[in-house]
Amino acid sequence: MSTPTTIQQTAPPSALRRLVARHPVAAFLIMAYTVSVAMALVRLQTNGAIQSPSYQYRLGFLESLFSVALPAFLVVAAVQGKDGVRDLARRSLGWRVNARWYLIALLGIPVASMFLASVIYGAAPLNALADKRQLLFTLILPDLLIRFVFLNTLEEIGWLGFLQARLQDAYGPWKACLLVEIPFALWHLPGLLGDTGGQISLALIYGGVLAIFQLCGRFVIMWLYNNTNRSVLLAGLFHANFNTTINMYTRGFIPVPAESWFLIVSGVVAVAAVLIIILTRGRLSYKPEHVSKTV
Repeated sequence: MSTPTTIQQTAPPSALRRLVARHPVAAFLIMAYTVSVAMALVRLQTNGAIQSPSYQYRLGFLESLFSVALPAFLVVAAVQGKDGVRDLARRSLGWRVNARWYLIALLGIPVASMFLASVIYGAAPLNALADKRQLLFTLILPDLLIRFVFLNTLEEIGWLGFLQARLQDAYGPWKACLLVEIPFALWHLPGLLGDTGGQISLALIYGGVLAIFQLCGRFVIMWLYNNTNRSVLLAGLFHANFNTTINMYTRGFIPVPAESWFLIVSGVVAVAAVLIIILTRGRLSYKPEHVSKTV
């Protein structure tokens, strides 16, 4: 007598998962903006008052994790299942890249910015760097590590590892940078609104200025990603280094006005983006490796 074969059937996906799979980008953005707005409401409770660095770090970590990184994994799980989750995790932790890319991510912005500041302000920035070099280890390095581990790499898991990489496969690198910058800039707007105490006009001005330089940063990050075997980790390091250089070098470190320093550092990234676009003819070193995904 034959024994009936047991057939294991996979449970059908839920209606919510099917909806997310049909509209992955929309699902990701809805989750990102929902958490971002909630965090802005928390910031508004302080009426734009300056909080301790530890408070800002904790708030930023929660926002990066629950607004960007976790939604990216949830959407990928709905669309591609376990294989997609493993691939995103691999790219998010991809550290085995040539040492020169670490040097570019770590030294490119601060070295070029210090050089440009010295051209404008003379030897004062370099003298301050030499006199207070211990701050590189007590001020700069701790801030960089916190941003790298708990903030900007988590951001790039969603914005680069999920969204920008997906759009690059579908439309090419140039359009991917342009398309990602729009929701990326809007995602920062609630936070700026909270930080300015609800001053809409001021938040819009800050957001507009930031968006210009953020777009340049998206081009550089896309180029780094394409040259490092799709390492989100390296992109997160570059992102963290940019933010640390912008925010920390003028805090008792170098005698350059904060507004001028922001323009110097942002200008360095803008020039780098233009050079990368020209030298790669707009391809940003992109080499299609698989079939384009449906967006």
